[in-house]
Amino acid sequence: MKKINLSTRCGGFTLVETLLAIGLVGVLLSLFLVVFVPARGMIRQALARQEAERITTVLRTELNTLRGNQQASQTAQTSTPTSFISPFDKAFYWMQKCDKPSSAIVIFSYRADTREGVRPDGTYPALPANQNQPNAYTQLVTIACPMDDPVHSKEIKDAVGNVFVVRMTELEPQPNGTFKVAAKPGTIKGAQSPERFIIEENNTVRGAIVYYRADFYIMAPPNPARYKNKPWKRLGRPAFSANLTFRR
Repeated sequence: MKKINLSTRCGGFTLVETLLAIGLVGVLLSLFLVVFVPARGMIRQALARQEAERITTVLRTELNTLRGNQQASQTAQTSTPTSFISPFDKAFYWMQKCDKPSSAIVIFSYRADTREGVRPDGTYPALPANQNQPNAYTQLVTIACPMDDPVHSKEIKDAVGNVFVVRMTELEPQPNGTFKVAAKPGTIKGAQSPERFIIEENNTVRGAIVYYRADFYIMAPPNPARYKNKPWKRLGRPAFSANLTFRR
């Protein structure tokens, strides 16, 4: 009678081979995490820096621009809190509005409807948040304005992406060449109006410069009404900060 060998090995992996395979996968996964996780963190940091630089540039550009509805009349000798004879005066008065969050500068993007007419400040109206899809007649606009602006404050709810609230605090020059952050945001030492910085020598007007720290907070949720009567300390820590200047 033919003898049948019951111990013949069937196809598959042994326990030792399975453990070796698991160990190899674990080593490869560890190497992947060592390389990928720091790279992902570096990408996030780079994107955050780019966003911070972009928002800072928007603020600096706006403070150096006089829009059509912001210009004082040609006969005006001085600026007011809403009409200005120079970008320096605009920056001066806007900095004063940063004494509390409810009137501070906000920076946000919205999708503008170019089918509508251009407004006096040169911008188009915003599309409602539920309609702000990109198409042939829309334009993504980034604006900086006081939070209590009668036009743009209504468009914060339609913002695309983050809304930033800016606190401007003077950096006071010290005798040793350093700067000290002023105790209160929105004030400029020894000055109640921009005319304080006009200095004449031999019938020549000299320039003026204000150093300040801009702290950028993320408005969450994007609702200006929630900032009424709220002090700066209630906003926590800023997302990022930058030391800047505006000058005549």
